[in-house]
Amino acid sequence: MQRFANFREGLGNGLRFQVTRNEDHKPKTKKENYIMKNKKNILTYFVAAFSILVISASSSLGAPPQIYAGKLTHGEFISCEGQILNPPAYAVGGTWVLNIDAMTQPQVPPPAHLTMVVFRDGSKYLVFPHVELIPVSLQDGIYTYTYGLQVTATLDTNTTPATFAWQVVFDDNCTVRNYGSLTYFGLANN
Repeated sequence: MQRFANFREGLGNGLRFQVTRNEDHKPKTKKENYIMKNKKNILTYFVAAFSILVISASSSLGAPPQIYAGKLTHGEFISCEGQILNPPAYAVGGTWVLNIDAMTQPQVPPPAHLTMVVFRDGSKYLVFPHVELIPVSLQDGIYTYTYGLQVTATLDTNTTPATFAWQVVFDDNCTVRNYGSLTYFGLANN
């Protein structure tokens, strides 16, 4: 401790430290400091502007997630011979909600999820609480999806209101029912 005090006193007694500069290194002037700050600011603004462009371009690529909800209005039943059954096999009613994920590629339908309750002759017949639909196509505002090998779901957004169809083609050769396919039709509320 004592030595440090003596050293400090020695500095006060005229001892000076001199730092020699490298001849290549010159101190920056105020103008050079101002230019460097401006370069950093310009770079910061450029990066921020570029980030905003990338974010806006990716978010404007497609539509945001969409929800369509509606009622099933009727059913159409096709006999194994290809004729529409009239009268239909049974009266159809119910509700449906189709959640379409955000679009990430133009003209490629995003995945969708369906909830559907079907009434047959006024009684609850089928409940699909959450069906993962596989995208097939998007053409002129018509979304087409599949569920398994037998089901095709279609949403036509060109009409007002949008229309929904759930078509099932059975592969049992009419041994279980008197029709080979059915389609439930619906109208969107929104």
